[in-house]
Amino acid sequence: MGALIFSGLISTLLAIKAYKAFNYRSLPFAKHFILIMLCMALWSVNYAFEIGFLDIEFKYLFAHLQYLGIAFAPVAWFLFAAEYSGVCRQFARKYEKLLFLFPCLAILLMLTNSIHGLYFEGFYLDASGGFPLLVLKHGPFFWFFYIYSFGLIFAGIFFFFRQFIHLTAPYGTQAAIALTAACVPVIGNLLHIANIGPFEFFDPTPFSFAITGLILFWGTIQHEFLNIIPVARESVIESMNDGYIVVDFSNSIVDINKAALELAGKVRKEVMGENLNGIFGEGVEIFGDSPEGSFGREISLKSGLETRFFTVSVSPLMTRDDAEGKLVMIHDITEIHRYQEALKQANKKINLMSNITRHDILNQVNVLSGYTELISEMLPPDVKGDRRISKYLRNLNKGIETIHSQIIFTKDYQELGVVSPTWQSISNIAKEAAFAFSGQGLKFSIEDNGLDVYADPLLKKAFYNLFDNARNHGDHVSEIDVSSHIVGESVVIEVKDNGIGVSPVMKELIFEKSVGRNTGLGLFLVRGILSITGMEINETGIEGEGARFEISVSPGNWRRSSSEGGPHEIKQYLNKP
Repeated sequence: MGALIFSGLISTLLAIKAYKAFNYRSLPFAKHFILIMLCMALWSVNYAFEIGFLDIEFKYLFAHLQYLGIAFAPVAWFLFAAEYSGVCRQFARKYEKLLFLFPCLAILLMLTNSIHGLYFEGFYLDASGGFPLLVLKHGPFFWFFYIYSFGLIFAGIFFFFRQFIHLTAPYGTQAAIALTAACVPVIGNLLHIANIGPFEFFDPTPFSFAITGLILFWGTIQHEFLNIIPVARESVIESMNDGYIVVDFSNSIVDINKAALELAGKVRKEVMGENLNGIFGEGVEIFGDSPEGSFGREISLKSGLETRFFTVSVSPLMTRDDAEGKLVMIHDITEIHRYQEALKQANKKINLMSNITRHDILNQVNVLSGYTELISEMLPPDVKGDRRISKYLRNLNKGIETIHSQIIFTKDYQELGVVSPTWQSISNIAKEAAFAFSGQGLKFSIEDNGLDVYADPLLKKAFYNLFDNARNHGDHVSEIDVSSHIVGESVVIEVKDNGIGVSPVMKELIFEKSVGRNTGLGLFLVRGILSITGMEINETGIEGEGARFEISVSPGNWRRSSSEGGPHEIKQYLNKP
């Protein structure tokens, strides 16, 4: 009797859980689950009272009350299974009221059974087992309703079995939980109806509800049963334009949608259980030597004379903390690839025209420079000594040099952002940039901290310009230090020298275009190169103690070098005077 009360309590608690967890008015499956739990509670509690009372009239009364749960439970189960799994959902919604008509008719006939005897032909007490049990002789309508009820129950079991076969974690696990929970009371009821052994007079079905309740409660806690809602596969997965593939740990296909099958040119039977790397033809490997966990890559597939391009995203399928397979999504980027290729061709033509134009302008600048030099040499001594003429010639030469420098700068700026950013070692790039200053009396101290940054390929040019800026504007610079360290989630790269430093009023102006004693383009280009991947540069030194440039690298744009075992420091001294 205690087990029956416990079963009713568990069922009631699960009904309350479903009521609080979901908006049952907008989620039809929730209200059906609540009804199932309430039916189980009514059945269990009333059966407990039927067993507990010794008077036959009270037993017969509580046997009638049980049918408030018995009659509606099969219909609620069928509707819950249809809504939850998505199988026959439209049928269930269309005929929901009609399905409840038979349980209502069964209760009506049971209440009026004394008139017609269609539901129970009679009842009596059996005390042969030492404990009085109520025995009911079933009438013709009982068997009709019994077949109807079991038809609905087995249909619901089939829905969840179908979901268990076709869906992956976590929905497949949820389906297995529902299947197990449903089969326990069904087996118990079949044993009772078939009069097998001790179950001829004793109905184990309400007792089995305790096991069912515990299974559902365990599923709710451990596998989020009722917390995540499955959506009909056909209405979502099969309608997707992207390829969808689920594989197990051996990369064998366990689920695939129509879009992926069309890409492979195969039918479902040909690919189920096959290794994913082999379904798209030779030379196309989805995984290859890719790392564990989530990753992405690009592939190309030939379809007749046409080549199409796709991005492949692979992520682990998790149930709590355990991986149960991999999800592969294949997205068509052919149009994007074509636009990129067209853009590359357009940029190539523009760059070609820019190179030709720049070459022609530089030729004319060289001609002007040559003629200016000839004029200067051919002037009479008295004219050449005129201060105004000398000033004019100096300004003319300076203008020619400025035009020349700016034309050269356009070549560097033209290459900015053309090539995709890459991972680059801070120390290696700094060393390569420093090599250009060999034999110029500069001592470089470059710290190897095992850090990479995601930057434009012109990063070496940025370091070169910083070193060149120190040499040209630091007056007596003899030492340049490059170091990097982690600050919170970011990395800061420092480039400092032992020169005269930068005055406070110039700390921001030096990064503007055309500011400085020469072209004023060096630091402007540095900031442009760094900004491609979100890096920022500021001058933080103290005037008189040397310049110090700090480059801030945001989270996600830096990493430890794969070849490094951890941070360490190696000082490289280059170009000693």
